[in-house]
Amino acid sequence: MKKFLLCIMLLCVGSAAFAQNSERANKKFYIGPGIGFDYGGLGGKVEFLPIKYVGVFAGAGYNLLSVGWNVGGTVKILPDKVVSPNIVVMYGYNAALTGLDSYAKQYNMTSYGVTAGINLDIKVGKKGHKISPGVFLPFRSEKFKENYKKAEDDPNMTVSFLMPITFSVGFNFALF
Repeated sequence: MKKFLLCIMLLCVGSAAFAQNSERANKKFYIGPGIGFDYGGLGGKVEFLPIKYVGVFAGAGYNLLSVGWNVGGTVKILPDKVVSPNIVVMYGYNAALTGLDSYAKQYNMTSYGVTAGINLDIKVGKKGHKISPGVFLPFRSEKFKENYKKAEDDPNMTVSFLMPITFSVGFNFALF
């Protein structure tokens, strides 16, 4: 995790330095609601683009167990187009196991780890707001996988399928 956060910080610093020297310092700031890992579950996300090809973001929300959060970065492949595909890498919540009764609560757990994926920025309106659907591949912790397996093997439990890929969608308002 420390290496990932260091990479994100270096990306921000390098991007900011490049943007100050660039003739087209196209800085943007977005904020908006959504559902998925990049929104912390059901929550919101803020994203800053220090240069038009790179974004850094943080999301927080409710993941059916507790507060879920993620921080990460994006590479914008076609930032000047109406639809831009993006490469996304983030660290934070990427699975939650929650039970409704007192017996099942022994298995309650949130997994934190790296998640990679792709999303689209679909620009809408004149101000540059965007709809952002995405597909992600979470790298879940071994501890979480072991806990999930125990819950799955417990005859007193019914466990829903743990999806190997996940989806996300949100609406992001362009602030400047």
